[in-house]
Formats: sequence, structure tokens, C-alpha cells
Amino acid sequence: MNPTSCLHPPSTSLRLLLTLCALAVVSQLYVPLPILPQLARELDVAPGVAAGAAGAFGLAYAAGFLVFGPLSDRLGRRRVMVWGLCALALLTAAVAWSRAAPLLMAGRALQGFAAAAFPPVVIAYLAERGSARQRSWALAWLSTAFLCAGLLGQIYGGAVAGRWGLGVAMLPLALVYAATAGALALTPADPLPAARPDRWLAIYRPLGTLLADARLRRVYAPALLLLMCFVAFYLALDAQAGSALQALGITPLAARAVALPGFLMPLAAAVVMPKVGARRLVALGLGLASAGMAACAAAGSAHPLGLLAASVLFAAGLGLSVPSLIARVAGLADAPARGLAVALYTFVLFVGASVGPWLAQATAHWPLATTLWLLAALLGAATVYAVSGRDSPGASGPRTA
Repeated sequence: MNPTSCLHPPSTSLRLLLTLCALAVVSQLYVPLPILPQLARELDVAPGVAAGAAGAFGLAYAAGFLVFGPLSDRLGRRRVMVWGLCALALLTAAVAWSRAAPLLMAGRALQGFAAAAFPPVVIAYLAERGSARQRSWALAWLSTAFLCAGLLGQIYGGAVAGRWGLGVAMLPLALVYAATAGALALTPADPLPAARPDRWLAIYRPLGTLLADARLRRVYAPALLLLMCFVAFYLALDAQAGSALQALGITPLAARAVALPGFLMPLAAAVVMPKVGARRLVALGLGLASAGMAACAAAGSAHPLGLLAASVLFAAGLGLSVPSLIARVAGLADAPARGLAVALYTFVLFVGASVGPWLAQATAHWPLATTLWLLAALLGAATVYAVSGRDSPGASGPRTA
């Protein structure tokens, strides 16, 4: 077991607040999506410009992962999260008052960069504290928040921003960030590494070692494909089966809500992971996701209800895979490079999500079943690669790895 895993665990109330904050941070990616046409009208710009204002957050968010994760290895997890959340709260409040497209785009980019100070750092923070069971549950709740943000963020955006505007929707989120920063500031400071590099760029020195580790590569590669297939699936579903679902009275948002039970699977992972280990759970989750996608492909657009039922199986596999992949990274990486290792994981995960729309567009002229069979094949390949090879004896980190 890594020495850092003996750090005192946060209180239950702080863990709950960190989970709520994780939901609020990642929801920023999705809140504007349901109101892009309305946003374009309010700003008097083309829809593409409004989409750019929304997308500016995502690009800066991805870049920030590779800054704040390793920075937390040097300065301490708590300090990076407190300052990042304070900046995010102020920027979110400022975005609430932005009335011009250039200001909104700049504000959203700064928001995204500041938001990146939270997800990879809070994963490393909770992965280092408490018993194996406490760490598993903490990562399970975080994973649930990250997954549910895609659905709940869009619901919140449509219900609040759609009715009262984006600015009103931003203010409650800013309060969550400020409250979490204040709660973290009252906790004891992190112990800093005994020997810290003199040069700031030296914190990236372990990057080569991380990428050279075959065990970590078997985590990063499947993570890249996981959210790519998730995003591409729902975009293909909207484009090629949307009218069939609408004829049955099922909206695109309702089609996503069907899979919500699968997004709660990280909580089941917390029960199972200490007993079977993260490596086996990764194989189970990825295998379930690929089987679910294959079932979706078999149903195709001819059987829309069967397709939605199979999507629950796919979402369940996704829900098992995400926390077990996170636990595997946290368990395999040495403590001085854990922030960088987790940041690289979140970066790869988000890059996959960003490639998803391109994949959906590239296969838009294909029959839906063909697109879904491709996604199933990619997930199947990810499963095979994740379970290939063996961990070196004594090098697998804590039991959850």
C-alpha cells in the first residue's frame, strides 16, 4: 500500500460536498448545449458562433488537466483545488453578466481552464485518503457524478438557462464552487514531497515513465475509446433513429434518461472492487459495454425500443469501467507522480469525448447498425487490450489496482 493512502480521510460531509462540486464542475460542459439557438438569438450571432462560445470551455478544460494535475504533486492537492475553485467561482459569476459574444467566449475559456483544477486533483486527493473501502466508495461517488453530469447538466441547462437565461443558471454553480473552496480551506494542509524539483517543468519528468508503463497504457487506450463511443452512440442515435423515437413519443433527452440506472453502477463497483480488484472490474465493465453496444447494433433502428433497452446494458458497462479505470491509474502510479498520472487519464478521457462527434459525423452516411457494430468492435478491442499482459509481481499498487 502506498504511504499516502494512510492520510486521514475527509469527513462524510466534505465527501458529499466534493461529489456535488464534481457534478457542478463537469456540468459546465453541458449546460449551454440545450439553449444554443436561444443563446445565438440573445447574442445576435450565428449558431456556429454560439456553439464556439460553448466549445471554448472544453478546449481550455482539456489543456488545464495537464497543468493542474502535476502542479498538485508539487504544491499539494488541497491548495490547488482551493485556488482553482475560488477562481472558477469568480469567473462563473463574471460569465453570468457577459452580454457580448467575445466576452462570453473568453470567459468560458477561462472558466474551463480554472475548472480543470478540480477533477484530476480531487481524484488523486480522495485516492490517497482512508482505507481501501473508503477510497473505493469515494471514487465511486465521483465517477457517478462525472457520468451523470452529461445528463443532469443538460436537464439543468434546459430547465433553468432555457427559462431565465445562461447567467441565472451560472450563479448557483458559482455558489457551489465557493462553498467547496471554503470547506477545503478549513481542512489540514497536505504533506508536501520531501524533495521537490527546482524547476517547474521538472514536474513533467515522470511523463515518459508513465507512458512507458505497459500497465498504464492498458488503461489510457481503453479510456480514449470509452467516451468516444459514448458520445458517438448518442449522436448517431439522434441523427438516425431520432424520428423513429419521436414517433413513439420519446425525446432525445428521454432516450438518454433511459440509461440513467446504468450511470449509477459506480456505486456497485465500490462494493465489488475491494473483493475482485480494479483490473478484473475493468475487464467486466468494458466487456459489458461492448456486449451492450453489440446488442444495440443487433436491434438497430428497426427496433428502437430494443435499442434503448440495450443502451442500459452499455451504460452499465460504462458505469463500471470509469471508476475501475480511475482506481487502476491511482493504484499503479507512484505517489509523487499520481497527480500527473490521473491528469493524463482525464485528458485522454476528454480527448476521446471530443473525437466522438467527429466519428459520428464520419459515419453519418452509414446505416445505424453498421455504425453501432463499429463502436462495438472498438469497445471489444479495448477490452482485449485492457486484459492483455500481466502486472509485475508487487507492482500493482494497492489492492484496488
